[in-house]
Amino acid sequence: RRSAMSLHLIFSRQGLASCLPRRQSEDPIVVFGDGVYALLENDIECFVLKEDAIARGIPVNSNTAHAIDYAEVVKLTLNHSPIVSWAD
Repeated sequence: RRSAMSLHLIFSRQGLASCLPRRQSEDPIVVFGDGVYALLENDIECFVLKEDAIARGIPVNSNTAHAIDYAEVVKLTLNHSPIVSWAD
């Protein structure tokens, strides 16, 4: 069953900056690609694609950023609607 919460997919630092003031506080965030660099500057509750963090040397062992794999990303996309991408 789909949740009424939006799922926010973050692909850049600027994408996160654009997303944060527009999202509902309970909406989950997933950080991908170069967006993982935003985790160095922001302590936010989010999911981060483990592969992308490892590839960029970004540690994901905090209490707020939770490392996930592609299978978990798929589960999130199946359980949330709408899905909003932020790459600006």
